[in-house]
Amino acid sequence: MPWILIRHFFAELAKVLILTTAVIVVVVAFGAVIKPLTGNLLGPGGILKYIVLAMVPMLQYALPFSAGFAATIVTHRFASDNEIQAMSVSGISYRMILVPPIILGLVLTAIMSLLVQTAIPRFWGLMSDVITADAAQVFVSTVRSGDAFRAGNFLIYADRIDASEPIAGGGMQRIRMEGVAAIEIDARGNLETEFVARSGSADLYTAGSDLIVKVAFRDATVLRPGESTIAFLPLAEPIPTLIDRSWERSPKYLPWGELLAVIDDPSTGAVVEKEREQLALAIAPALLMDRLGQQLTASGSCFLVSEEAGRSYEIRDALLGGTGLVPRPPAKRLTVIEHESGRPMREASAASATLMGTAASPGSAGSDRLDLILVDPKSRALRGSDDRSVRWPARVVGLAVERAASDAPLLSALDNARRIAAQTAPPLNQFAERAKAFLTAIERTTQDTLHEALSHLWMRFAQPASVALVLVLGAVLAIWRKHSLPLTIYLLAFLPAIANVLLIASGQSMIRGHELVVGVTVMWIGNLLLAGMIVTVGWRMARH
Repeated sequence: MPWILIRHFFAELAKVLILTTAVIVVVVAFGAVIKPLTGNLLGPGGILKYIVLAMVPMLQYALPFSAGFAATIVTHRFASDNEIQAMSVSGISYRMILVPPIILGLVLTAIMSLLVQTAIPRFWGLMSDVITADAAQVFVSTVRSGDAFRAGNFLIYADRIDASEPIAGGGMQRIRMEGVAAIEIDARGNLETEFVARSGSADLYTAGSDLIVKVAFRDATVLRPGESTIAFLPLAEPIPTLIDRSWERSPKYLPWGELLAVIDDPSTGAVVEKEREQLALAIAPALLMDRLGQQLTASGSCFLVSEEAGRSYEIRDALLGGTGLVPRPPAKRLTVIEHESGRPMREASAASATLMGTAASPGSAGSDRLDLILVDPKSRALRGSDDRSVRWPARVVGLAVERAASDAPLLSALDNARRIAAQTAPPLNQFAERAKAFLTAIERTTQDTLHEALSHLWMRFAQPASVALVLVLGAVLAIWRKHSLPLTIYLLAFLPAIANVLLIASGQSMIRGHELVVGVTVMWIGNLLLAGMIVTVGWRMARH
């Protein structure tokens, strides 16, 4: 007999729970789409897809409240119809009566634990993909709102912008702009080039999960502050930039196994990896100069290679120093010999030489190079007997250092950065402060990544635990206050549930702020409060 009643009680709870959860999830999912919708970041097809995907993550917020509501409504009906009292006087204990809510609560806790550890992180990422999938829509709406659209290392503004027809040949779409202003920044966020143009276009192409943006500016004024140069070009076409459209691999989007891997080694986090990539770009010119200096010290000469031009430059009687290269005593001037296809073409002697690094942009296919600028060059041709004076270029660009067999083995970016940060002699000392700043930033980012991962780890335990507690609390309150209105009883369970959600969020924020012990304590206070209310109300219910 008791098991018949318990099965009936459990079936009623499950039925009301499913209906309530469906309603709340749909409502909350519609609420989640408001922000991207008002920002004009979703097209008509994307809205429905975004809502459907949002339903899964919204379960972590809807389940505790729908469970409490179902337990309150069903148990209150049983209690007000004196079915609970009939069970009690027939010898069924209150512990046995509360078995259905407890079992359902444990089942929901297990389901929600599985969701928050595996499915929900994936769906957060898929929701982000829905927005970024329509890149042209995001581009146009961002610029129209007066903000800059970030395309790789470009920031683009425009007075007018319109999405044009799809590009023939497999491209995505062409965007036309008028009154364009764009800036190109380097890996450290410094201004590199500024473009002001009468009009322009941006072609968006897909490459797997990535997006390639090719911009073109017409009647453009181009300013390069670092070189103090300004030019007017009928057509300026910077190199295409790559935008990673895959959603950010922060701990929020990581399933259980990958989250534990980040906690075990925070340096594997996506943000830390980006910092390391920027560090490698920032110190790459210093590493090239260092390798050049080592070869000059060991053998007295070395080669700089221009792969694009098919030329190489042999440097003799030089050492690393000053702004790049200085003569090696007792020589008064250093010598540079230009080779083409292995044949010497011309030779220049110089009082010194300046080396300037040109680091490749993140995501580009290029590699890091050095530019060579000779000070007071005196050059002559080396074509057979022709040794007439010839003009030496003001700047030889895009040079790589040939790797010799005697070169030191390659180190990690962090080890190289520590070595560069300790440099005090020119020209490498100019990169020391930059390397120190990046090392400090990487250490800070590593710690931030660790605590971000820990905050999500603890949150994924605290949230599922609240489902069973709110459900049992609603059932106990409904039995204790059977003469009150059901919504009044639910309010008594709803308010602690809201407080628990706020405490979990507050604790998560504290853990992110590197306050682990305090954050975990605050995060679990809400669940302890719910458990305390269950014990207190259950004790009073048993007495009366």
